[in-house]
Amino acid sequence: MKFLNIGDRKFSDISEFVDFLKEVQSEGKDLWNIQLVPTVSNHRSFKQFVESITEYGFSIIEEAGKLLLVSKQHGKDTVHFYIFFDDQNQIPLFLTDAKKTDEIPDILFDYLRKSKDLSNIWISPIEMKEIKDDLIKQHDNLIITYFSAKRSPNARFSSHYRPNVERSIIYRGIDGKQALDELEFYYGVLPKILEMRIPNGLSFKIDNKGIITIREGDIASIFEIIGRMVRHISPIKDAIGTSRYSITKVGKKQFERIIQTPWSVTFSNSFNEVVIPNICQDIEQEEWDFTLLEHSEIANASPFSARIIDNMSGSLFDIAVHGQGIHVFPVEKLDIGSYMRFFEFVLESVDSMATVG
Repeated sequence: MKFLNIGDRKFSDISEFVDFLKEVQSEGKDLWNIQLVPTVSNHRSFKQFVESITEYGFSIIEEAGKLLLVSKQHGKDTVHFYIFFDDQNQIPLFLTDAKKTDEIPDILFDYLRKSKDLSNIWISPIEMKEIKDDLIKQHDNLIITYFSAKRSPNARFSSHYRPNVERSIIYRGIDGKQALDELEFYYGVLPKILEMRIPNGLSFKIDNKGIITIREGDIASIFEIIGRMVRHISPIKDAIGTSRYSITKVGKKQFERIIQTPWSVTFSNSFNEVVIPNICQDIEQEEWDFTLLEHSEIANASPFSARIIDNMSGSLFDIAVHGQGIHVFPVEKLDIGSYMRFFEFVLESVDSMATVG
C-alpha cells in the first residue's frame, strides 16, 4: 500500500530522502515491516531507468524528483514500491511493504532478472560476518535472535572440528550472538541471514540477497549498512563493466569475427583440482539456477571451459578456469544480474575469499 505522504516534495539526493524518512517517523508514523532492497544498475540516467520501469509494466503513480511511487498487479492485489534512484552511484533503492514470500520474488526480482541492466546487491558470507561484527563493536548490547549459517567444503576460513564437512545451520534464540560466535569458531560457519535487535533502537532482518526488513525502530540508521553494501559492490560492478562482446566484419566477403573481452575472478590461492567438480556440481543447484551447456577439460591452456546459461534470464556467458581464477566472457548482451549471481556462487561454493580483477 501507499505508506508515505510525499505531498509536493522533490528529492534530488539520497540524504534528502533519508531526512524525509526521519521526519516521517518523528511525527509518530511507524515504518515497520518495510522491505528495503538496494540494487545496482547499468542505466546511465534516471530517464533510462524510468523507461525500464514502464517497459516492464509498472504504473507510475507519483514522481517526486528522483523518487517514484509505482505499482503493479499481483493477482487481485495492487502492490506498491517507492523507488529512489541515486544517479551518482547508479543505485535504485526499492522500499515496499510487499510480501517477501511471493510479491517481492514475483514482481521485483522478476523485473531485475528480465531487465539485464539491474541486479540485487548480494551480500557474501564474509561480508555478512563483517557487518555483524562491526555492529557488535558499535553496540555491545546487540541481540541476534535468528540466523542461518553455512560452511562449504572448500571454505578458506578455519574450523576447529572436521573442516572438510559442508554444514548448514538455522538457529533461533535470544542467545544467537553467543551461539553464532561458538559455531563460527568450532564449526567454521558464516551467516547468510541475520535477525538483529539493538535494545531501545533498531530491529531488522538482513539476508544474502540484500533484502533488509525493518521490524521496528529508526529506519534511517539502516542506511549506514546500505552505504556499506554500495561501497562493497562498486569494484565488482566496475570489473564486470570492463567486459565486452562485439562482432566485426573482416575480409572482402564480410566474414564475421566475434571478439569477447572477459572480466576476471581471482582465487585467494592457486588452482585446486577440487574447484572443477565443485563448479560442475554446485552451479546447477536451485539457489543459483545456472546450467552448464557444454564443457571441456584440456590439459594445456585452460584446464576447464564451459558455456553457461542463466535459467532465470536466458542469458549466456562462457567461463575459462585457469591456475589463478576464472575468466568470464560475455555472449551477446551483458547481463549484470547473471554476473553478480555467478560471482556470489563463486564466493559461497568455490572460494570464499575470491576477488575480482
